[in-house]
Amino acid sequence: MAADIFVYLDTVQFNKNGLQNRNQIKTNQGALWITVPVKHKLGLTIRETEVADLKAPRKHWKTLQANYAQAEGFNRWRAELATFFDSAETSLAKLAIDSTEWMLKKLNVQTKRVYASELTEIEGQASKLVASICKELQATTYLTGSGALDYLDLDDFKAIDCAVMVQQWQSLNYEQQHKAAGFVPNLSTLDLLLNAPDEAAKLIESAGSWRTLE
Repeated sequence: MAADIFVYLDTVQFNKNGLQNRNQIKTNQGALWITVPVKHKLGLTIRETEVADLKAPRKHWKTLQANYAQAEGFNRWRAELATFFDSAETSLAKLAIDSTEWMLKKLNVQTKRVYASELTEIEGQASKLVASICKELQATTYLTGSGALDYLDLDDFKAIDCAVMVQQWQSLNYEQQHKAAGFVPNLSTLDLLLNAPDEAAKLIESAGSWRTLE
């Protein structure tokens, strides 16, 4: 939401224990992982990774119905969500990006989105890969989360005269379903949208500040 251009990094290796095929929602027992099983082979990129169980989205739909039936956003977008979760999509990248695009539309995010696989001048790995993407897109500033600090080399960005800004994220606080389970932070953006559809974008914008990496 803070960027002029957002890049879907679909060319990197699939991470078995990452968030590329799973995220968390809330039940009366607290946080619950919902996962799309994939045909995992070492070395496959996200774009090459296929969904292993085409019935998984329909199972997740039943889980959402059971846990968000009383939520304002769920009832507002029930038909759209039902259609989405009826998908028989075999590409993990497309399924993940389509779900992200659905949420971005509801948040009214106007940021331009591009795919790394459509760029022609990117090269290297980790920090050098990200810097090469910034160079091709003529970026003057790269916005990143704190998790990337484990591999980012600031010299790669200084070489292309591109500043790096790191987000100082603060967990949101909003009214959720299943109050008896207590508030659960850092769930999927879907939980926020279903519980607070009209306030979601403003809540996200207010939750983080930025500092320049030096």
